[in-house]
Amino acid sequence: MSHPDRMAEEYVNFIERHTAPRAMPLDEIATATRADKTLSTLVTCLRTNKWSTEILTSFKHIKDELTVTNNGIILRGHRIVIPQALQQRAIDIAHETHLGLTKTKALIREKIWFPNIDAMVKTTLDRCLTCQALGRPGPPAPITPTTMPDGPWQTVHVDFYGPLPTGEYLLVVVDRYSRFPEVEIVHSTRASTVIPKLDKIFAVHGIPTLLKSDNGPPFNGEEYQRYLTALGIKAIFSTPKWPQGNAEVERFMQPLGKSLKAAKLDGRPWKQELSRFLLHYRTTPHCTTGVPPSELLFNRQVQGKLPILQNAISLTVTTRLGKRKQERRNKLTPNFNETPHIVISRNNNTVTARSQTGHTITRNVSHFKPIPKPKIDVQVDDDDDSETYDAERTERDRVDTSNPEPRRSTRNVRQPERYGEGIPSSVIR
Repeated sequence: MSHPDRMAEEYVNFIERHTAPRAMPLDEIATATRADKTLSTLVTCLRTNKWSTEILTSFKHIKDELTVTNNGIILRGHRIVIPQALQQRAIDIAHETHLGLTKTKALIREKIWFPNIDAMVKTTLDRCLTCQALGRPGPPAPITPTTMPDGPWQTVHVDFYGPLPTGEYLLVVVDRYSRFPEVEIVHSTRASTVIPKLDKIFAVHGIPTLLKSDNGPPFNGEEYQRYLTALGIKAIFSTPKWPQGNAEVERFMQPLGKSLKAAKLDGRPWKQELSRFLLHYRTTPHCTTGVPPSELLFNRQVQGKLPILQNAISLTVTTRLGKRKQERRNKLTPNFNETPHIVISRNNNTVTARSQTGHTITRNVSHFKPIPKPKIDVQVDDDDDSETYDAERTERDRVDTSNPEPRRSTRNVRQPERYGEGIPSSVIR
């Protein structure tokens, strides 16, 4: 053997020793290569330079990059060609720290290669429940506008703010039509404590038709339900773990909490500051209606510290629809639960799913993430040197030349599947 040939062989063997994953010894790769029908045939083709076997179609276009080491391991450039029996194991080794799709591909491409490698990496990561639970949430579901009531105090929203440092809570009731808030201090969230406060509010403004709340106590209790039934009020519950479902009252909590925190920092009594805050809030034009809540509710201007001219007013409520940002969770909490659930029913954007233990939960559709179906082995030729997996292209529909060509686009527009009626098995946030 000539000196240049010896140097080339030493270089090939050097690459072989330094590119195998630590958990996959070279001897094991060599043994699996000899046992692999395709790769053993490929070794023979490389040594004889004959490429007539149809089974080697995936390797023909890269045959100039392939070499064989002394112990029968095939290299593509400086990367080891992994036999089929070890391919999934190699991907699992590269993915053991859950780096994500891009970094896992970059890591595995640096060391090894085999046909259809990108597709197998993507399939493995798609089936990884840990990666699905830690992955980014999908796009938020489209916001469904709610119907505006015909007048004030027909639909009201109720929730609690607290607990406060004194152990007390604030019962917050907001009128949807006017955005007028009522706030009562309560010592607990029991129905026996809340019902008298609601009676006091209803005695001033009247009994509403609809009352919307979350599913927490006391709103999910029998005593509260009997109270609403006796008054002829229809109860509406927002989707669990979805504050946006009760957005009218949730939005009011932000300036309310800021005012109470400011009172504490300034050393002022928070109960007295609460009354001042309510006066300012009720007499300030609302960002949605453009009119102060007190004017929409009472049909008159309410006197504050600033001077006003008392004039007759005629008000028309208009809503300004816009996008609302969804709250982000803390960085240490996975975006999704790693336990798969099965969707059993759906009502608009509200989805009910059942876990493997039989536990049923209800969430907004944006809390769901589809999991691919079980793996189906499909052999796809890797005929792209860039090593990105090219999906098989579907044949375009033929156009009947006898029909005149339309003057404008007539393609069918449909919603993405994630908002359709059928939702596959999912993991739940």
